[in-house]
Amino acid sequence: MIVLGYTGFTRDSRLPGGGRSLFAKTDLGFDGIFSFRDGEVPFSMFPLGYLGHDASAAIVVDGEVLACAAEERFTRAKHALNLAGNTLLPVNAVAYCLDTAGITIDEVDMVAHYCDFQLPLIAKRLELLRPFLSDGAAGKVEESYMQLYRTMLCRSAVLEQFERMVGTRPDVFIPVRHHDSHAASAYYASGFDEALILTLDGTGELESSILAVGEGSNIRELRRVFLPTSLGALYLIVTVFLGFRSLGDEYKVMGLAAYGDPCRYRDFFESIVHLESEGRYSTPLLAQDTFKDLIIGELGPPRRPDDQIEDRHADVAAALQEALYRAVLHSLTHARSTTGITRLCLAGGVALNCSLNGVIARSGLFDDIFVQPAASDEGCSVGAALNAYYQKNNRSPAHDSRWNQVYLGPEYDEGEILVSLHLYRERIQWEIVDNIEQTVAIELARGKVAGWFQGRMEFGPRALGNRSILADPRDDGMKDRINEKVKRREPFRPFAPSVLEEDAQEYFDMQGLSSSPFMLFTAPVKDAYRAKIPAVTHVDGSARLQTVSRSANPLYWELIYEFKRLTGVPLVLNTSFNVRNEPIVCSPEDAVRCFLSTDIDCMGIGRFFVKKRV
Repeated sequence: MIVLGYTGFTRDSRLPGGGRSLFAKTDLGFDGIFSFRDGEVPFSMFPLGYLGHDASAAIVVDGEVLACAAEERFTRAKHALNLAGNTLLPVNAVAYCLDTAGITIDEVDMVAHYCDFQLPLIAKRLELLRPFLSDGAAGKVEESYMQLYRTMLCRSAVLEQFERMVGTRPDVFIPVRHHDSHAASAYYASGFDEALILTLDGTGELESSILAVGEGSNIRELRRVFLPTSLGALYLIVTVFLGFRSLGDEYKVMGLAAYGDPCRYRDFFESIVHLESEGRYSTPLLAQDTFKDLIIGELGPPRRPDDQIEDRHADVAAALQEALYRAVLHSLTHARSTTGITRLCLAGGVALNCSLNGVIARSGLFDDIFVQPAASDEGCSVGAALNAYYQKNNRSPAHDSRWNQVYLGPEYDEGEILVSLHLYRERIQWEIVDNIEQTVAIELARGKVAGWFQGRMEFGPRALGNRSILADPRDDGMKDRINEKVKRREPFRPFAPSVLEEDAQEYFDMQGLSSSPFMLFTAPVKDAYRAKIPAVTHVDGSARLQTVSRSANPLYWELIYEFKRLTGVPLVLNTSFNVRNEPIVCSPEDAVRCFLSTDIDCMGIGRFFVKKRV
């Protein structure tokens, strides 16, 4: 059985003003996300037009995920948004998945989509929010919801969008509730035969989170967290308050939090995030018309993107992180005690918060934790496909089905790489080397920054050793150099270590973790090594580590092993192969262009060792 899963909606030009999606624009300031305009509602009132970002596609054949990729990697438009702010359907990602499977769209048995909006759900969504809205706001919200439902979200609109994308309508089309897609994406990739499942994001059809139990092939719901309670929406609002972008910059707040003191604003966030009985929590003030004024009154004026970052901003970030920890651990502690289940799966955009994941691991609540490596909406293409497959077939996933690598994107042969190199031959020079991993490791040990482009592209937002920029973690000045000259990003942002799996316990406090293959947990760097690897040790002494096994990525393992042989240190600094506000590179030409536009010193791309001409 072949199942194609995909995520995304598009608004096209059927809405007034050319269909521009207010919240898909990522440069909105704090005032902007609280405005009624262009048919949209303030973000605190959960606009439906915000849906559709991070479009992706996945292909599942007889329960095996053969390929998956995000549309942004092909279009080079971050989060799959065009210049007008409209969301893009995963046209290129679908084509890639079909090509990898060696089939046409007509050979697909089922198409699964990551949302299931129906008119009763829209009515229920309005009913959930109405008690928190003024009469005037309630009318505007209802008008916006109904317009977007008719033009973008209803079944007929979604099928029309799919037909425009691939040229035909599917014989079998299965819409999967948004958080059910998230849950399936984590559970069916975990290899567990029983596990608790927690999903957390901004919003789905009605909810921002579900708690469930995975048993065999079935996922049994325990609880849904309905709007206006949403830890993801609160995190996004504070992200914009701190002067960052309204889509995808939450990880900057996570990094900034390590510089702050949560005590200063603890009382405010405790008044926003209420802990309740039986592991429940709520954010009842979120949708109220006065929420914007409340934030400014308690936290001060919002930061503009070009303003200096002050201690106040770091303290806000720290208090927000603490409130997130408090609510999630409150929920999980109750779930663990009432179910007795010792394994946990996490998905949803909030599950990309690796500091949160590290806190959960160190809490001792669970013996094993699996976080979906593409935890945001990007991963829902896999989740929708696996949900549809297992519901149709009613068979349990194989016990060895746990993902230990996500190299599921495109790869390129030497001929394709050489074509891209020749396009820029006046600016670069190259040679073929038999041991590219050894050659690059030597350059890293000499203090050089290297691009590393190998094999199939990773699925998810982390570069895991196939589309990476690498450097020496021992160099105290390397972090600032890469932030300024290569990545062109804020100086407080940390970098991750890729460490040989067998050496991770020596360098890091791995409490609650046996491994961290997807760079989704922070762990304390042991005191004895903090001064030895300063470029990957954050200000709070932690690191967002990736453990690299020889079986999952032999070539990358060999590179790190060679670096260890040269330096005695079994890890390298690893960051994604891209610059600020661009997606991670996909093709060889993407890699060469990025290499030439930055201060990266050299590049290992396939067997080609590349340098710039002088």
